Amino acid sequence: MAFESALFGLAFCLFGALAVLAVRRARRLERDLELARDALWEAEDRAERAQAEGERALAEAGTQAEAGVRAKDRFLATVTHEMRTPLTGVIGTAGLLLESRLAPDQRTYARAISGSAEAMLRLVDEILDLSRIEAERPTMQKAPFAVTGLVEDVAELLAPRAQAKGLDLAVLVGRDVPAELVGDAARIRQILLNLAGNAIKFTATGGVGVRVDLAEGRMRFSVADTGPGFEAGEADRLFQEFEQGSTDASGGGVGLGLAISRRLAEAMGGVLVAEAEPGVGATFTLSLPASSDAVETVAARPLDGRRIVVASAAAFSGPFLVEGLTAAGAAVALADPAIGASALSALVAERGAEIALIDRHADGAAPELAAAARRGGASRVILLLAPSERADLDSLSEDGFDGYLVKPVRGASLVGRLSEPSDAPVDAAGAPVAREGSEAVAFPSQGGLRVLVAEDDPVSALIALAHLARLGHASVHVADGLAACEAFEEGAFDAVLIDVRMPRLDGLSAARRMRDAETASGRRRALLLGLSSNIAAEDRAAAILAGMDDMLAKPLDRRALEPLLAPLRGRESSAA
Repeated sequence: MAFESALFGLAFCLFGALAVLAVRRARRLERDLELARDALWEAEDRAERAQAEGERALAEAGTQAEAGVRAKDRFLATVTHEMRTPLTGVIGTAGLLLESRLAPDQRTYARAISGSAEAMLRLVDEILDLSRIEAERPTMQKAPFAVTGLVEDVAELLAPRAQAKGLDLAVLVGRDVPAELVGDAARIRQILLNLAGNAIKFTATGGVGVRVDLAEGRMRFSVADTGPGFEAGEADRLFQEFEQGSTDASGGGVGLGLAISRRLAEAMGGVLVAEAEPGVGATFTLSLPASSDAVETVAARPLDGRRIVVASAAAFSGPFLVEGLTAAGAAVALADPAIGASALSALVAERGAEIALIDRHADGAAPELAAAARRGGASRVILLLAPSERADLDSLSEDGFDGYLVKPVRGASLVGRLSEPSDAPVDAAGAPVAREGSEAVAFPSQGGLRVLVAEDDPVSALIALAHLARLGHASVHVADGLAACEAFEEGAFDAVLIDVRMPRLDGLSAARRMRDAETASGRRRALLLGLSSNIAAEDRAAAILAGMDDMLAKPLDRRALEPLLAPLRGRESSAA
């Protein structure tokens, strides 16, 4: 019994010792747990601080990167503008030089100067575009725009370059194409200018055709040419940076235009592809999703019942005119001018054609063909000519023509002119009076204008004054915006050419002040044309908002200026 009591006491003591040890161990574990929890909290706190510091550092780095990109863009924009000014001066003065009497070797040197400066200007623009695209994915705008107007504006801008090379340039917009689309008009225009500009550059004979149609829910803008073409396997290479479609050094450029165009096309959800055959020509096609906001197509057939003969051997103008007029409801026949006057007269009589369209380049026999069309029974004969050929209109008006249309012909002007009744009003000379919105006009009357030239760059001013003088207009030159406003307020001018960037008062502010002066005095509205080395969509929009009528790129091209001033010649001058 004593033994059991002793054993129980020993067990109790052992149990107590174990309990004490357990308690101590539990407390140690609790302390360890608290230490671990404290360490974890400290680690989490350090991690949170590190994450916050990292986020701040990342945000600061992003801010610095954005600031760097903006600084680079500002730098590039400033540098390219400063480079454009002297380059446009070189191009413009070389153009004036080429229009003067030069020895053959001097003319060769002047062409080389002009070509090299144009290549440098293209390179400046392409480097700026590529830099912007690489800096960040370009933001595409979505706004309604007129498809036909955009494409025809591109053709008109490039027409002088094509006509200087003796190339045909024509536009055809399908009747199923929506009148308006929603998209980035400026980017589409940039791509088309590049594609059509390349086509003109690499085409020696024939022409370039720009076609727009709707296929399988997508808008297709195609630029075809009759140039040298290329092998089928070369198509993808052409869209790589610094690749050219010709080994001819006279082509100019460094091969960035197509690469930029494809990137822009992809950013709009489209594709840009090329097809060609060596020695036959090439076709570049931009395909874009047709916007769901597109409005109705032009379904009317305004020329139903009209019978027309087109005499043209041009690569694109003749076929495009036939296709477009046929879609508008007319019965059209295309004749090669080489068939001769007698055959043309017989064709007009056979078809019962009431209207004949005759291309000025009809083997130099346009007057004979006009007379032949009259003998065949045509009641109206309209001349198709390039803008630069309007200097010959005085003599051509005596050769049997009722009016003219300037190539590339705008669709609305063509249809509007041809849908006029045969008894449309005529002027004293018997030439049809143009209706508003139509480019088929009676032959212009003589009479120079009084033009104010506001330009601070002396070379650019020299070019503008020379062009105006050769067009028969009187000019007054001032070198800053305030002087321009003062001259405008003191004297009467039919038109104003005003540089957008000028000292003392910029061109936009000067334009607003001039419009205010007109309103206050009740005088007739003058034509205000802005001048700039860089004409982007936003620049043009800002100019129009400021009261300008249009913008012209430097170097000032007389062929682009002349049609803007021509409508003013027939009215009484403001200087009178």
